Amino acid sequence: MFNGFNNISIEKSSFNEDKPVKKTGVNDHKVKDFGSGNYQLTKKDISYIVYGSCFLGSGGGGSIGLTLLFMDKMINDSDVMTYVNPDILEANKNISLVAAFGSPDKMFEGFGQTAALNAFFEMDSYLCQSGQEPLDYLIAIEMGAMNALIPFIISAQKGIAVVNGDPCGRSVPEMSMTLFNIHKLPLNPVILTSDTDKSDHYQKIIVEAKDAEDAENQARQFTRSHNSTAGLACYPMQGADLICSTLSDKNQAKFIQWTMGFAWNLGQNMIESRNYNEFLGFLDSFSVSHYTLFEGIITDKEEREISGFEAGKITLTDGNETFIIYYKNESLLAWNVTRKCYLAMGPDSINFLTQKDAQPFSNTDINSDPEKNPKNIPLGTEVGIIGLCAFEKLRNAVLVDLFLANIQETLAAFPEDQVPIPSKYIPLPDLMSHYNG
Repeated sequence: MFNGFNNISIEKSSFNEDKPVKKTGVNDHKVKDFGSGNYQLTKKDISYIVYGSCFLGSGGGGSIGLTLLFMDKMINDSDVMTYVNPDILEANKNISLVAAFGSPDKMFEGFGQTAALNAFFEMDSYLCQSGQEPLDYLIAIEMGAMNALIPFIISAQKGIAVVNGDPCGRSVPEMSMTLFNIHKLPLNPVILTSDTDKSDHYQKIIVEAKDAEDAENQARQFTRSHNSTAGLACYPMQGADLICSTLSDKNQAKFIQWTMGFAWNLGQNMIESRNYNEFLGFLDSFSVSHYTLFEGIITDKEEREISGFEAGKITLTDGNETFIIYYKNESLLAWNVTRKCYLAMGPDSINFLTQKDAQPFSNTDINSDPEKNPKNIPLGTEVGIIGLCAFEKLRNAVLVDLFLANIQETLAAFPEDQVPIPSKYIPLPDLMSHYNG
């Protein structure tokens, strides 16, 4: 998704002493040299990661308003969380992916707060009962406000280190669209858990899924039966499967490294500066391949359910042209109605910022209930739409075909728009070159 970072100085942070960025290769996510070892983070650091990962989520990964409510409920100001870089993972220590599934409406009502923590407990117990060591590391399922936060909630309560990376680099509609799945890392067991009830009990199932698609289908079925929320733990592995040292370059392709650190840097700038143009300049300083796709006001949001997903479109205008973003939970296609042309498509990401104060938001936050969501984005808000080029690993032919299939399904939900279904993936730089030419 990102092109490269060369000798960029970052302001002093609570991670460690201020250091310049190492010279890195093309598409390296190592934004800052944090040195070796684990790092302690405060609640303020986690808020930076939440904001940055919301921006990177391409409209998905959970409502930032809901995520901030979860963070305040589940993490105390005195809590310390642990973060570990992918080049110093210990080979024999166990890792699991952990995430939350659920309806934002139900989560705003207070459901789902303990479900992912319960999934962690069950995976930890499963490993111990199988004669293995307990979990030492957790990894997020994707970039996005809520799913980046979930591992840190567990870290705050149980002291488990969170890996600086994820298998998507953005948010995606389906579990099959992760690098873990593409590289056929062992998925099972898939553990699904409900919230803890008033009697201090919760429901669980342990699934031997046929594949990632089967795991997602079972997760959605379980979720529907438990207040539309659930916790998920899967992909148990060891540090040896993900460590990215000079001795194990084969692991580089399995996930996207350094994304939590990158999110931290983006979020710090957003929160501290609250300046849209300054943030865009900050992206420039990192040599991130990005384009401003459109600037205008949000005029409409419409959703239609397809296959249990929220398929939707967001309409914007600048007074002269009309622009639509189509999404299936995550934003997948940007279309200029006036010029009748694509501006961006997945796996490239389509990201939101308010022009007033550089605040990121998700599709869920747009025109939401302001009494429930403190970060509701009302119609009429002036925003910028920023396209980020997909990281090279996400341009895998299988992943590209999955994105195209999701785009087709989403457009099919709005046949009256008569937007042509793309026959192939067109990279963002090529689209923008034609658009600006």
